[in-house]
Amino acid sequence: MIIWALFDSGNGCYKQAVEKYFPDVEIYSIGIDIENKNDHFIHLDLADYSEIFTGESEFFKKLDELPRPDTILASPPCESWSQATSLKNGTNYWQTTQEINTLFGEYEVPTTFTLQTKKNFDDALEKRSGAFKACWHKTIYNQVNGILCAFNTLRIIERYKPRIWIIENPQTSKIWDYYKQIHNFVGIRNVAHYNYYDKEGLKKPTIFYSNIFLGLKTRQKKAKVVMNKKSDVHDREVIYGYNNRSNIPLLLIKDILETCIKDLEKQKEVI
Repeated sequence: MIIWALFDSGNGCYKQAVEKYFPDVEIYSIGIDIENKNDHFIHLDLADYSEIFTGESEFFKKLDELPRPDTILASPPCESWSQATSLKNGTNYWQTTQEINTLFGEYEVPTTFTLQTKKNFDDALEKRSGAFKACWHKTIYNQVNGILCAFNTLRIIERYKPRIWIIENPQTSKIWDYYKQIHNFVGIRNVAHYNYYDKEGLKKPTIFYSNIFLGLKTRQKKAKVVMNKKSDVHDREVIYGYNNRSNIPLLLIKDILETCIKDLEKQKEVI
């Protein structure tokens, strides 16, 4: 099996799991390490949009040189899709409700992909502290980066047509609505709880969106709270660093890859 692991450029959990449990599997980790600590991967900006200026995609040129994947694993950045930052009508990035004026008064109606306004952002900023402080320009950059990474993940899957594709993001991530409503791209929502595979870890309900059923495990247990280093909240577990907060339990990846291998074997039998 040949695997492309997109965004596996932090601590490289996909690569770690393959090397530990599946030495015969060939894996190519691809992306950029925001902390500049690791070098186990092919350095490639998966938010690249140079095609609009040059007429050709830089990341496609590089990916075309690799062996075609049987499986693509992708963990696009979740910041701009996350519900972690909360404003009165949504998050730093998106509004989930919107006020409208009618003849009968003001009402709040649900909305999916309405951009957050700077006014709402600034109004909320005064009430925040520690981990929840943010800069408007960085919020915009994160949002654009999130959309490009999510979109380019789809383009890679559509171009290279792996037999199995899996996309990871939090269960509450808006990326799932984005894929379905904006791109009409649908898959199976395989839910996993990290603390089933790592008993000392976070519950962290996560979806592995895929074209196959993965049968992942869940466990109901009080979750630890992930806080930023600058948080003023005490007596809660702190996970430092972007890479560490992005870690996936290796036993969970092992479970996923065992299912992938079995599914690929069945596909070969059919062929």
